[in-house]
Amino acid sequence: MKEQVYKAEKFANRDFIKGITIGTIIGGVAISMLNLGTRTKVNKLTKDIKKVTTNKTVKLQNNPSEIKGNCVNGIKMIFSAVEALNNTIEKAIVNQRTSK
Repeated sequence: MKEQVYKAEKFANRDFIKGITIGTIIGGVAISMLNLGTRTKVNKLTKDIKKVTTNKTVKLQNNPSEIKGNCVNGIKMIFSAVEALNNTIEKAIVNQRTSK
């Protein structure tokens, strides 16, 4: 019985902390939107994101194979960069062990 009460209090405490955190974030955003400069920046950023998203959507509709190729090439570049980084780290580890 005592253990069940402890678990209930523990979960209630988590919910309380989560509520405080969410409230703080929402309050901070609301207060920052009172500033004209912040509202202007957010408005401009939203328009820029909409423009980029619209352009990407049009490109995807017109030529999906090109977009797919670009994505595949980007992923291949990421994998080769990770592989090069892995090799560099392995060489550094070997050099460190041999220098001791």
